[in-house]
Amino acid sequence: MEKETDNKKPVVAVLGTGLIGCSMADGLRNWAGEIIGVDNNTAHLEEALGRGWIDRSLPAGEAVRIAGLVIIAMPVDATVRMLPGVLDNAGDAVVIDAGSVKGAVCRSVEGHRFRDRFVAAHPMAGLAVSGPGASDAMIFRNRKVVICERERSSEKALETCMEVFGRLKMEPVFMDPLFHDQCVARVSHLPQVVAYCLSAITAEESSLRDSMLKIASSGFESATRLSSSPAGMWLPIFRHNAENITGSIDEMIRYLSTVKQMIGAGEWEALGVFVEEANDSRKKFMSAYKNR
Repeated sequence: MEKETDNKKPVVAVLGTGLIGCSMADGLRNWAGEIIGVDNNTAHLEEALGRGWIDRSLPAGEAVRIAGLVIIAMPVDATVRMLPGVLDNAGDAVVIDAGSVKGAVCRSVEGHRFRDRFVAAHPMAGLAVSGPGASDAMIFRNRKVVICERERSSEKALETCMEVFGRLKMEPVFMDPLFHDQCVARVSHLPQVVAYCLSAITAEESSLRDSMLKIASSGFESATRLSSSPAGMWLPIFRHNAENITGSIDEMIRYLSTVKQMIGAGEWEALGVFVEEANDSRKKFMSAYKNR
């Protein structure tokens, strides 16, 4: 098995040559000796090869067997399905995933004999578009990467993981997988749902639709940016984090109902306080976000 190239740099297999997989490949270009792409989407593979994100493509089994590092950057359902087999065939390679839901991923290898070679990770970065054409390692810079169940990963696996995300200029945060899923349901998955719902308002046939689209401007554009993300990316996330997402939607409904009640009752002072609290929360977030 190759595992390393002649210059002692690791062979990296990237399973999933979409936005995240190719962006990670871009960021690891000078660190890896060779980057092998794996994908059922031949158009993605061809584009990834053409743009230089990967050096060659191979079937999953062959790529995993010769790699020193395996990065799984596929939809969550595919990761859950494939991860046990990847660990079976990866030898002593380190395996890292990049999925947005961690509970289901960790459960899929809970009792696996090579569990310690795996690191459950979630780089908190992305774009509203998909595919290798949008890939750019800069999306990771100064962002967080959540590492789950670090106590179940070997020292070698954690060291490799820290090296990888250090190269991408990411800061690690350690979380329990179920707690992670609760948090991302509110700060990542709920915004996605809200963006889809806002876009759906202008998709519905009505006497207002054409006029709404004609006058909609930057506010609507920014609020619906996430709705450009394809269903294939998000349906697996919704499926595997359904309980937490529905809970976060219930929270949003409660807030919307409160605002509706205040407007309907003309409680302008109370509504002003609500808005000011939201302003303050946004300022605190942006201050922390910019200073990372």
